[in-house]
Amino acid sequence: MWTERHRAGHAARLKHMVSSCAVREVADWLERADPPSSDGATPTLAVVRAIAWHLRVGGGWRALPPDMPPWRTVYGWFRRWQALGLFGRMMCDLARLRRRAAGRRAEPRLAIIDTQTVKCIPVRGPRGFDAAKPTLGRKRVAMVDADGNWLAIAVVPASVQERDTLPALDDGKVAWPSLRVAILDGAFTAERCREWSNLHGMRHEVVVRPPGQRGFAVLPRRWVVEHSFGWLAHWGGLLRDRAGRLDVAAARLACAAVLAATEALINPL
Repeated sequence: MWTERHRAGHAARLKHMVSSCAVREVADWLERADPPSSDGATPTLAVVRAIAWHLRVGGGWRALPPDMPPWRTVYGWFRRWQALGLFGRMMCDLARLRRRAAGRRAEPRLAIIDTQTVKCIPVRGPRGFDAAKPTLGRKRVAMVDADGNWLAIAVVPASVQERDTLPALDDGKVAWPSLRVAILDGAFTAERCREWSNLHGMRHEVVVRPPGQRGFAVLPRRWVVEHSFGWLAHWGGLLRDRAGRLDVAAARLACAAVLAATEALINPL
């Protein structure tokens, strides 16, 4: 017989997904950066918990459990923080904290850049077809450091070729003036990629497969960004691009990166 005890055991929770400590830390940071304008505003902690649930489990905003704030309230706060650039700022702050915790300098000098093509649900907004990986959707452009910490994230239509995606990271590079080396794969060998690196004061290095290599091969430095992309598979809301706008899609990735990085900082392996 289905009882309230069984219902409580299957209630929507973030257990084994994102710890309450990580959610609380992110909520405290956002509340300091953008304090609520009135005492009657929805608590920031409840909003961040709902956003974490949405990104971790997947589904539309309207699918939020009934014990969480109304979806319009949650989405409104998410868009407000996205417009203020708070997710990007927090992602940079967490990268510095994690680098210090690993005994490194807070400002990185090496950046590893790569793209990931994902399918897109039928929503309004730019999208395209990636002929190399026959996929209709969007392309995520990521820049990470030597430890895999996210430095910058952008989203473009999948029809944009790799060599044309680098300008999407211009704002991310401005946030990290210390970068001096850019590591890329064989798809970024075009002269325009070298020009982009030189424009931002970085040395352009391309890592390619050894001649005659067949099958999977671990390439120096390249596996780091692949590892960073790999953790996205654990976030059901990121398996497909659901946002209508490209900047909102990038903000969803940045928010998930912030939650994951906070969890790793609080509970290191």
